Amino acid sequence: MLASLLLRAGRPVSLSKLVEDVWGDEAPPSAIGSVRTYIYRLRQALGEQSDSSVRLVDGGYLLHIQPDALDLNRFKETAARAREARSTGDLASATSLLTEGLEMWKGVALAGVPGPFAGQQRSVLGELRLACAEEQLACEVERGRYAEAAAELSALLVEHPLRERVCGLLMTALYGAGRQSEALTIYHTTSHVLRQHLGVNPSPELQQVHERILSGRFQLPQSADRPKGAPQTPPPHAPAQLPAALPSLVGREREQEQVERLVADAEVSSSVAICTVGGLAGVGKTAFATTVAHRLADRFPDGQLFADLQGAGPEAEPRDPAHVLEDFLQSLGVRPEDIPETAQARGLMFRGLLADRRVLVVLDNAWNTDQLKHLLPGGPGSMALVTSRMQLHALVAAYQALPLTLMPLSQTDARNFLARRLGAARTAAEPEAVDRIIRLAAQLPLALANVAARAAYRPQLRLASLADEYEAPEHSALDAFASDEDQALDVRASITRSYRLLDTETAALFRDLSACPDPMFAASQVADLAGRSECRVRQVLSRLIRAHLVSEIGPGRYSWNRLVAAYAAEQAGQGLLDQGKPACGRTSRGQHP
Repeated sequence: MLASLLLRAGRPVSLSKLVEDVWGDEAPPSAIGSVRTYIYRLRQALGEQSDSSVRLVDGGYLLHIQPDALDLNRFKETAARAREARSTGDLASATSLLTEGLEMWKGVALAGVPGPFAGQQRSVLGELRLACAEEQLACEVERGRYAEAAAELSALLVEHPLRERVCGLLMTALYGAGRQSEALTIYHTTSHVLRQHLGVNPSPELQQVHERILSGRFQLPQSADRPKGAPQTPPPHAPAQLPAALPSLVGREREQEQVERLVADAEVSSSVAICTVGGLAGVGKTAFATTVAHRLADRFPDGQLFADLQGAGPEAEPRDPAHVLEDFLQSLGVRPEDIPETAQARGLMFRGLLADRRVLVVLDNAWNTDQLKHLLPGGPGSMALVTSRMQLHALVAAYQALPLTLMPLSQTDARNFLARRLGAARTAAEPEAVDRIIRLAAQLPLALANVAARAAYRPQLRLASLADEYEAPEHSALDAFASDEDQALDVRASITRSYRLLDTETAALFRDLSACPDPMFAASQVADLAGRSECRVRQVLSRLIRAHLVSEIGPGRYSWNRLVAAYAAEQAGQGLLDQGKPACGRTSRGQHP
């Protein structure tokens, strides 16, 4: 009876309510008489002349008591002062007040008091005490007293294994104490307990603590108790992995502006920027991506990552995304022993690391969208710049990526390309020879770079003589642009890598196209040459378009580059199918997703 009146001090309690508090639904017939008897005994115990007395008010009973005479009131007042101190940043005072409040507790509240009301209030008061303990330990964590807080939080979590706030504070304290692996273990243990006992996953807040600790970028709470200038977390790693950039890009101003606009729009909309760069072999996709990436580097101060995904390597299979992520994570400062096993888990860690950073990720020679899905940053502020020999429709559809297709240079841009590499005076002295070289190179940057390199080593040679060499009858159109030193500079080898990506049927039609007398042709014309239906020819031509070996210039109208046509003629002359050999080097990869 006393507990019921004390917890409602200052408010009258009806006779029926007192009966319910003491007996609940099992009140005996004599309950009302018993209540009156208990009230009489309480008055005797408290004394009629004391500051505390029980009075009859409006058919109920009211216990009059001085507020500071009740320990619960003193506790609540102390906790309120602690919250005010914490809100002003005075963590030392807040901690001291909360400790003082907790010392008022002498075990379980209302221990041994019978009745349903007392049982309910024990739960309420226990929650109040636990919340105060959490607050006190949170202050300790914010003050940087990680080891001390971790010891008390560990004991508290054992007592309350479903308490997610205690788990989050313990994880933070352990991380702050340099015990990252223990923090992650605590998370997995609590996750298991929650699923086993409640059938739920950890809350989004606790999951966020886990992800940020996992990434090594968890921001520990700032504290006025720490020395000024002391780092909150280890210094972030800012990798700079971009390959060398070209001194200048010729003829790509419009595409570069589109990428810069994409980055600006992403900053405004707080979204991740993704751009795909496609085009014919030798058109300069990698050179464009790396050069633009260098120019954008200052927009991504937390680092630039680069990976060749080998989607069009000479013989090697595309790189496993898990291996790429392992390299990325180590570059971002994750210890090898902390890197998860699966690509999915590594992808989660990678995105967690980049969540609060501005990082540029350049993914060169991508095979397909499936290879990319774990390698893309997920948070705003970062960007992925992807190059591929194949059109990545799924990336554009699923991630709203900006698709850019690089075309061979215009005549004017091709002249400027040679002028910058050979000198304006040399190219201006022989404009007709320059035009012949451009025609022979089919305005393809890789072929033009090959010519410029040879001419640069022979400064006394007239460009007309060089063009004559390229037009010699004993040379094929592709022989002129071969390289014994570096396959990456060999135009034939570059087109071969695209050819190897084709399935058998598409490779066969590609060879059949070499019989077309004109670089522009119609689907009906190809159908007649190949002996197939026009509908089927259109379907197969769409695969060549995706591989950037053929361009669609109108409904049912197509064209292809002079050097690509020369390569198709070479392949047709070899008669690979007639010899029973596969049309492409990697038929297992032929059906491109």
